[in-house]
Amino acid sequence: MLNVAFESLSKAARPALVACAAHRLIFQAYPRHCLVVMTLFWAGLIGAEPVLVLGGFNDKTHAATHLQRAEMRLNVQGFLSYDIVEGASYYRVVVPYSGRSIQALKEKALKAGFEGVWSWETNLASEKPPAAKRLVAKPDTSPRAEPQATTETSLARLATPTTVQARTPKRSSRFQTNISGYLKTYAVIQNSVANDFFNLDTIYQTQNSGRLMVETFGDDLVFQFHYELSPLSVSRLVGGDLQAYSIVGDNYRLSDLETTLTNDPSSKTQLYQNLDRLNVQLQLKAGDLTIGRQAIAFGAARFINPIDVFLPFDLRTFNTEYRTGVDAIRFQRPLGALGEIDVGLVLGANADLASSAAFVQVRNNINGKDFNFSLIEYAQQTLIGGGVQSELGDLGFWFETAYVDGDVDYVRLSTGLDYAFKEHIFGMIEYHYNGAGSQQPNTYLPLYETTPYQRGGVFLLGESYLIPSISLQVSPLLSLALQGILNLNDHSAYTSIAAEYNVADNFYMDFGVYVFSGAALTLSPDQTLRLGSEYGGSPNMFFSSLRWYF
Repeated sequence: MLNVAFESLSKAARPALVACAAHRLIFQAYPRHCLVVMTLFWAGLIGAEPVLVLGGFNDKTHAATHLQRAEMRLNVQGFLSYDIVEGASYYRVVVPYSGRSIQALKEKALKAGFEGVWSWETNLASEKPPAAKRLVAKPDTSPRAEPQATTETSLARLATPTTVQARTPKRSSRFQTNISGYLKTYAVIQNSVANDFFNLDTIYQTQNSGRLMVETFGDDLVFQFHYELSPLSVSRLVGGDLQAYSIVGDNYRLSDLETTLTNDPSSKTQLYQNLDRLNVQLQLKAGDLTIGRQAIAFGAARFINPIDVFLPFDLRTFNTEYRTGVDAIRFQRPLGALGEIDVGLVLGANADLASSAAFVQVRNNINGKDFNFSLIEYAQQTLIGGGVQSELGDLGFWFETAYVDGDVDYVRLSTGLDYAFKEHIFGMIEYHYNGAGSQQPNTYLPLYETTPYQRGGVFLLGESYLIPSISLQVSPLLSLALQGILNLNDHSAYTSIAAEYNVADNFYMDFGVYVFSGAALTLSPDQTLRLGSEYGGSPNMFFSSLRWYF
């Protein structure tokens, strides 16, 4: 299975977007050959260390470029692992996580745009590839494969160029198509609500999702297609109180399929669809040109990205593995060894100026610090933002801010620290200032009708927030996470406690609790209901889920 984020890959890396899927499919198709590899692997496992796999590639240059991008965005040292699989060279981009929390590293990778990462254990002690028996396989005549005399089952850092070299396109009629996806189901119990104004019984939900991903690539062209079906069943009719479920709207999409496939809108069971990716990427000498529906993300803050305006998820949403796609024309050009210039046009409904956007992003690494700058014009608003990621001693540090000039002028800011307390315990804390919000709960509800909330990616209602998080890797298969978000203005809070268990290869089970606290609903002088706080009126929730990837 491969869930590597297509939108986060570099020019050279994307043609091998789904090589991790190939690796696992090969194991199923050729168990004897893979048994040789696994035998060699376990034979050299003395001193084995855990690593996080960020992607797999058939071409060494592609893997090296992706490694550089990973090191820049995650601010860590990575490695390339080399194998021969069915006679073809195969490189994995990996990051060791010994001494840090794997869950925290996974979260950091996901926020940096690397989707579908997975953990692995191998030997990091050897600096040179050990001699080993070559797999019995058919000769490989692929122009991508590099002839090797041995199979390496340990990790060894491969030499990478100090600058991104221009790649001469290879002309070939050979195309490769990979199919992957997932099935997920969430069982949710939402507590009853009782106050002076109304009573709501306990709500039972099943949120389901099936995603099909098709990626076809050649030497200079990549095609991507993602389609998702999401049945939702609820024990009673509800309006806007499904806090953990996201229904894709028409923001920043030129046109779209009908969101719901259910004829009866009053039914307790609804079937939603989402054509989430449909794009083609041309790999030119100057850079990558991507046309169609794709995911576009901004910023590098861990929880709330002030620069991010294109359909970010609410923190309470369950299924956030793949960022919602938007319709865009985008060009990405390398800038030096570790930088990138990213420009694009995002099209809204009917390509109307009021619903569309244009952007410029510049990212680079200077003296070990990652800097980013963004200029975005959207919904007749102008956003100017930037940020930095670095280290303060043993602490990781980030700072990001954005100023918006338009119907409403405001500033948003996020800054925070992370720290590895022990080998398997990792903590983060972030402060977020939301200038689009309000300090008074009685003015919260009208905010939803303003431009920042309609088109600017803002979903928090208050002004000042503190967001702590701690994760614990109990075992290689079990991880725990605790996260809170405190509204410092109205003193309401939302806390999540979650556990993830790796039942089998590609099969996961999750459990979690959402707990809300704060002032409940109040009655205004004109006898209308209003929020007493942002989270106080929300019912607590318990959920469990099963996730299978193919």
